[in-house]
Amino acid sequence: MEFLGQKYDASVIGGLLIAWLNTAPEAIFFVTALVSDNPRFAVGAVSGSSIVVCTVALGACLWIGASARKSQSIHLQPQVKRQCMLLGCSTLIPLTIAVVGFNYIVGVVAVGFYVAFIFHSLGSKLPEEDKHDLEADADEHEPEQSLLKGVLFLIFGGGMICFFSKPFIVCVVNAASTLHVNPILLAFFLAPIASEMPEILESISLARKGNSQNINIAFSNLIGGTITKTTLLCGVFCFFGVRENFAWESPSYSLSLLLLAVCAAAAAGIGYLPHRQKGYHGLMLFGLFVVVGCIQYFTNASFQENIDIETTLT
Repeated sequence: MEFLGQKYDASVIGGLLIAWLNTAPEAIFFVTALVSDNPRFAVGAVSGSSIVVCTVALGACLWIGASARKSQSIHLQPQVKRQCMLLGCSTLIPLTIAVVGFNYIVGVVAVGFYVAFIFHSLGSKLPEEDKHDLEADADEHEPEQSLLKGVLFLIFGGGMICFFSKPFIVCVVNAASTLHVNPILLAFFLAPIASEMPEILESISLARKGNSQNINIAFSNLIGGTITKTTLLCGVFCFFGVRENFAWESPSYSLSLLLLAVCAAAAAGIGYLPHRQKGYHGLMLFGLFVVVGCIQYFTNASFQENIDIETTLT
């Protein structure tokens, strides 16, 4: 990370490298749910995890990062701001899916958008002025961590997630049936706890140091992870929906994707529009999560199994 931090800007380190690792658990849960014919869990998980990341986690990053700096504000690198702009553009994908339902063409566009995002990020170099700021703002030297140890932990953790993902999904779906609530509701609140905690803790750990580069990496990590979900995972959702002929359940699916798009757009706007980000921007995102959580609860707290499935087929 230290070598890459001297060559590339934070949008590569956070938006691609760390985001790939931290989004892997969510992707495993998501694909496992679709393969096991639990699209309701998949919708709740992808919307819930995305919303938690771009409201609670990003809000904590802004609040803690700004509080840890003397200026009480955060300056995002130009490439991280452009990443926020891309996130704003990517919200058109879940919005489109919310309107048209499962659609193969939308899925192709979603995956293509993510591929373009990868190439855009890989072409990002750390500007000379930001390199100077990085050297001036560097923390005290931290002991190097064993690469082999990190790889072993990654393999072990990935194996545990793969092994327990299906039992976890079945447990959540059965609990929803017992409580007579939509599985989307439980997945919305429970899946992020299981899949997004590493991403949240990693970003908070980086932000609390107050170092400009670390905060940019943390911010980019959360933005990049959200872009993965609004593009790649939404595209996979479309492909599975078309191939497996899943029923499009309205308003549950449409509302979940709409709320995802709204929260992602709010995070993108806060990252792109202000010249500097301050702690109160984090509080605004916290408030947005409370509102969205209440909407999901009151929409899906009561649920009947046979809800207009015949009229919602696409």
